[in-house]
Amino acid sequence: MNFSLYAAKDFSTFNEYLAAVLACLLAFLTGMHAGWTSPFIPKLLSSKDYPFHITSEEASYIAIFGPIGDLFGAILSMLLVDRMGRKNTLVILGTPMLFSSLLIYFSYLSPVLLYIARFCGGISFGTVSTIITMYTSEISRPAIRGKLGVILMLLYTPGTMAVNVIGKYFSMYETAIFSALVTILFLCTFSLMPETPYYLLMKGKTRMAEKSLCFFRRTQNVEEELKKLILVVQRQLSESRRFQDIFLIDYNRKAFILMMFGRIFQQTCGAMAFLMYAQYLLAESSDFIQPQFAVVVIYFVQTCVTPLSGYSSDRYGRIPLLMFSCAGCSLCLLMLGGYFSLKDFQSLSLPISCPVFILGFFYIAYQIGLGSLMLVMLGELFSASIKPKAIALVNIMYALAVIITTKIYQVTTDYWHPSIAPYFFALCTISAAFSINKYFPETKGKSLEEIQFELKGNKKTATHN
Repeated sequence: MNFSLYAAKDFSTFNEYLAAVLACLLAFLTGMHAGWTSPFIPKLLSSKDYPFHITSEEASYIAIFGPIGDLFGAILSMLLVDRMGRKNTLVILGTPMLFSSLLIYFSYLSPVLLYIARFCGGISFGTVSTIITMYTSEISRPAIRGKLGVILMLLYTPGTMAVNVIGKYFSMYETAIFSALVTILFLCTFSLMPETPYYLLMKGKTRMAEKSLCFFRRTQNVEEELKKLILVVQRQLSESRRFQDIFLIDYNRKAFILMMFGRIFQQTCGAMAFLMYAQYLLAESSDFIQPQFAVVVIYFVQTCVTPLSGYSSDRYGRIPLLMFSCAGCSLCLLMLGGYFSLKDFQSLSLPISCPVFILGFFYIAYQIGLGSLMLVMLGELFSASIKPKAIALVNIMYALAVIITTKIYQVTTDYWHPSIAPYFFALCTISAAFSINKYFPETKGKSLEEIQFELKGNKKTATHN
C-alpha cells in the first residue's frame, strides 16, 4: 500500500475543510446566541450582576427578540445571496453578531440594549441554515459533501455548550467580550476565503471560478471539473427562477409545504423553548447537579449524537429515524409533564433528578432525527433554481415557530402550570410523526435529480391510483 499517495490525496481536501470550518464559526456564534438565555435569564431575573430589575415578562421578550431578528436575517439572506455572493453575504450578515456582543457589554447603561442585542444576533442566526449549507455544498466535491455538511451542527451545539460553561463562571459582560473576539476571528479569517465556483459561474466570471476551484482542489488541473460545472450552471440558469414559482409549480409548492411543516415540527416539540429556559427549568435539581453543568452535559451528548444521525440516516433512511425521533421526544415530553403533575398534585416524593435525565434523553432523541435531518432534507428537496428563496421563506416560518413556542412555554409555565407546555408539545410531536410518515418522501441514496423526479411524479401517480 502506498501510504504517501493516500496521505497526499487526503490532504488535497484540506482547503475545503478549512473554508467550511471558518464559515461554521458563525454557526458556533449563533449557537452561543441561541443558548445565551439559558445561563443569563436566571441572572437577570435575580438581578445578579445586573443593575436593573427584569421581570419574567420582560425576560420572555428578551428571549424572543432573537427569533424576531431571525425573520429579518432570513429575508436579507434571500435578497443578498444571489446578488452579493455566498461568502460576502455571510460576512455582511455575520457582522451584526459583533454589534450584539458590544450592545450586551454596554447594556448596564439601559436594559433596552439587551433587546437590540438579541435582535442583532438573530439577524446573523437567520443566515446560518440558508447560506452556510449553500456555501459548503458548492465548494465541496461529492465524496466529502456530507462530511462538510455535518460541520455546521458540530459547531452550533458546542456554541450552546460553551455559553453555558462561560456563563457559569463569568459575567454577562465577560461572555460578551469572548463572543466579540470569536466574531472578529470569523470576519478576519473567513473573508480571506474564495467565493464558490458555482456563484462565480452564475455571474459569468469563468476565470475567477477556475481560480476558486484550484484553491479548493489544491491543484491546477481543474479543466475537466470546470467544464462539467459550467454545463450544470447553464442548465440550472435556464430554469425559471421567479419567486412565485415556489407556489405556482406543483413540485416546488409540495417541497415548500413539506419543509415548512418540517421546520415547524422542529419547534413544536419544544426544543428551542427548553433550550432558552433550560437552567431555569432545572433550578430545582440543583441539589443533585448544578443546572449549568447539566445543560453542558446535555449539549455534549447532542454533539456526539450528530455524526451518528448522519451515518444512521444514510444506512437506515431519513423517515425511520425521524419517526424514532418523534416517538422518543413524545415519550420524554409526556414523562416530563407527568413529573410536574405528580410532584404538585399528588403526595409523591419524586427524585429531583428526573427533569435532568428526561431532558437529556429528550435532546438525544431530538438530535438523532428532528434536530439534524430536517436540515439535511432542507438541502435535498428544493430545486436549485428556487432554493435560496424557498429556504429563506421556510426559515422565516421556523423563526415564527420559535417565537410562538417560546411564548407558549413562558405563559403556560408562569400563569398555569409547568406540566401544560410538555403535554402540549407532546401532542404536537405525535401529530408530527403521523404527518412525516404519511407525506414526507424518503431521500436516502437518491440523487438530487431523482428526488426532484419523485416530487414531480407524485401527483400523477396519485391521480392514476
